[in-house]
Amino acid sequence: MKKVYQAMIIVLAFAMLASCTNQKPDLTEEETVPAKIDKVVGVAKIEPEKGLLYIYSNANGKILSINAEVNEIVKQEAVLVSLENATDAAQLNVEESKILTQKASIRSTEINANAILSELQKAKEDVVLNEQLFAAKAITEQTLNDSKAKASKLQIEYQKQLSDVEQAKNKMAEINASVQYQQTVIASKQIKAPFDGKVLQWDIYKGDYVTVGQKLGQYAPDGALIAKTEVDELYAEKVKTGMKADIISQLNGEKIGEGEVVFVAGFLKKKSLFSDENTVEDRRVKEVKVRLKPETQIAINNRVDCIIYLNK
Repeated sequence: MKKVYQAMIIVLAFAMLASCTNQKPDLTEEETVPAKIDKVVGVAKIEPEKGLLYIYSNANGKILSINAEVNEIVKQEAVLVSLENATDAAQLNVEESKILTQKASIRSTEINANAILSELQKAKEDVVLNEQLFAAKAITEQTLNDSKAKASKLQIEYQKQLSDVEQAKNKMAEINASVQYQQTVIASKQIKAPFDGKVLQWDIYKGDYVTVGQKLGQYAPDGALIAKTEVDELYAEKVKTGMKADIISQLNGEKIGEGEVVFVAGFLKKKSLFSDENTVEDRRVKEVKVRLKPETQIAINNRVDCIIYLNK
C-alpha cells in the first residue's frame, strides 16, 4: 500500500510540472510589439548653405583701411580691406610713362624703314634699267656695278631697320607686361568680397602689417541657411532627402524654424560637428543638412536641436 501512495505522488508531481511548463506568460502589447520610430533628434549647427568663408590677404603690406564693418552686408567685388600701395602706384606710373616714348620710337623706326624701302625699290629699278643700257653699250660697266652696289647697301640698311622695328615692338611688349604686372600687384592690395554676403568678424586693425595668406576675418555668403546635424548610425538609413524638420531652441525648447532635408551623406564617420567638446564617443554618424525656409532668422553658428520627421 505504501508503494501505491509513492507512485501516486510521483505522477501528481509530473502533472504539476507539465502544467507549469505549458503555461504561457501573459505579456502586454508594449512588450511584444516594438515602438515605431517616427522622428530623429540631433544637435545641429546653423551655417550658410555655401559655407563659412575666411578672408585671406593676397599680398604683404600695411592695412590702409578696413572698408566694411562687422555685420555689414556687401556686394560681390566690394573692397573689404585696402593695403598701402603708394610705392607700387609710383612704379606703375613710371612704367606707363614709358609707353608714349616707346610708341614714338616704333613710329620713327617704321618711318625710316619705309623711307629706305622706297630708296631700295628705286635702286632695284635703276639696276634693271642700267642692265638694259649696258647691254646696248649706253653706259659703262662701272656705272652698272655702282647701281648694284647701291641696291645691295640699301637692302642691308632696310633689313637692319626692320630689325630695329621688331626690337622696338618687343620693348613695347615688355613695357606692357610690366604695366600689367604692376596693375596686378596693386589689385592684390585690395581684398574684395567673393560673393554677396555679410562680414562676420575681423581679426585685424588699421595699421597692422599682414602677409600673403594671413587670415583677416570671416565672411558669410548670401543665401539660404542650413542646419548641419549628425544622425546616429542606428537611424541613419531611415533619413532621406525631402523629409521635413523642425529647429528647436536649446534655450527654451521653442520651435524657431523649419526646413527640409537636402543632403544625406553616403557614408558613416566619427562624430565631428562639435569636436571641440571633451567627449569620448565611438559611435558613428551620418552628416545631414536641412535647408531652412527663407523667412527663418537664426544666428549663424547657433547650436540648436533638429527634429527630422521620418514619415513626412
